[in-house]
Amino acid sequence: MGDSAHLFWEGVAYNLSPGPPLNAPDADDESQNGDQVSVSVQEDAVYAKSLHDQSDYTLPLIVQNDKWEVEYESEKPVGTSSFWQATINTVSILFGMGMLAIPYAAEQGGWFSLTLLLLFAVMCCFTGYILGDCMRNNRLLNTYQDIAGEAMGLRGRLIFTIFLYLEILACLVGHTISVGDNLAQIFPGLQSNLPWLHIRPSAFLASVAMLIMAPTVLMRDLSYVAYLSFGGILTSLTVVGAVAWTGVTDVGFTETIPFARFGRWRFIIGLYAYCYSGHPVVPSIYSSMKDPSKFHGMLILSFSIATVTYAGLALMGSSMFGETTLSQITLNIPRNLTVATVVLWTTVLTPLTKFALGIVPIATELESLLPFDSRSKLHWTVGTVIRLCILLFIFAVAVAFPFFARTLDFIGSSLSITISILFPCAFDLILHGRSMHKLRFVVDVVVLTVGTCFAVIGTWSSSNVLA
Repeated sequence: MGDSAHLFWEGVAYNLSPGPPLNAPDADDESQNGDQVSVSVQEDAVYAKSLHDQSDYTLPLIVQNDKWEVEYESEKPVGTSSFWQATINTVSILFGMGMLAIPYAAEQGGWFSLTLLLLFAVMCCFTGYILGDCMRNNRLLNTYQDIAGEAMGLRGRLIFTIFLYLEILACLVGHTISVGDNLAQIFPGLQSNLPWLHIRPSAFLASVAMLIMAPTVLMRDLSYVAYLSFGGILTSLTVVGAVAWTGVTDVGFTETIPFARFGRWRFIIGLYAYCYSGHPVVPSIYSSMKDPSKFHGMLILSFSIATVTYAGLALMGSSMFGETTLSQITLNIPRNLTVATVVLWTTVLTPLTKFALGIVPIATELESLLPFDSRSKLHWTVGTVIRLCILLFIFAVAVAFPFFARTLDFIGSSLSITISILFPCAFDLILHGRSMHKLRFVVDVVVLTVGTCFAVIGTWSSSNVLA
């Protein structure tokens, strides 16, 4: 998941309140009585005006002769990102935790399994195009949740947002496992000596990391940690550079990668899919561009950069370590090399900022349901308990399922494919199915069908392995 950039968390941090009315009632469906305005129209106008008053742009509402008229008084704010800035943001989203498992996936499935990587890249780039197209066709849409609400209504928007939050929690579980494994590699002899606490060294070290990061989860102002997540691209390039340097100067590229192990493909579907799971922030990137007409070209370039990088890392890592390739390539780098220490600490420190940025949106939604004054000490206390409970839940799941590759495979198959492939195609068919070109309709149906098959096969296989 492109979970490595702060924009991802911003993309899912919007609240569940419905957006502005996206489709005004047709005048033909209104009452034909020109002397009186119906009660339903009055109520709709009052409701729409309340939404209009909360928006960032002026949307005057006029009710005349039982007709609802919506007129733009000004355009939405123009984006400020150039083509290259948007490309950097998109690449930083695509570069994430999935990169660590790519060499393992290539070794397990054979180098021909990289066709799966390419297939997911094409499908996810297409669904990103769909989201941008939805934004272009309806200027009132601002987020992925808005698109879900337009397609499925308020309840659908709620269900969709729950899926997003589940993916965040699942990604944080993956981060916790990764932090524990890499810390155990840095401190191989450190473990708990308490007689009543019998856990693995990686779990013990992960618990220490949880205690250290707990204060950041309690912060209400994330401005102090948000900027740290800009290091996503730097972290990813550090991993790629460390693997390449180790191969050239120490280990070499001598191992033979099998052509294909088709029997194992069902266990690596989610690993490849997870690499392209940055769709929740795609609408935000579209809105941020000065020239949205370049959005589709920007997507193609960004996905091409990510795919070439992933494929290169996969081939390098698997040809260096062969059957001994671990689920996180950073764990394979010999500890006697200085580069190993650098890349391990980089891999450990970067995810720590994700917990605050990921937990806060979820906690904020739960805190909004509390029957207390948001400025009261009781509200702050209960909110603090909620945040710590979420953190404890993440840690507990990570301890219960400590297998990084298997967990990532399950996340990718069950959640990433659903959010990045299935939902965009389904929304496109619901919103534009009757008006779209036949070829576009066929492509939507094919991608939706293929994605569903991958999701079912991958989720079933990974869940059986985790059980």
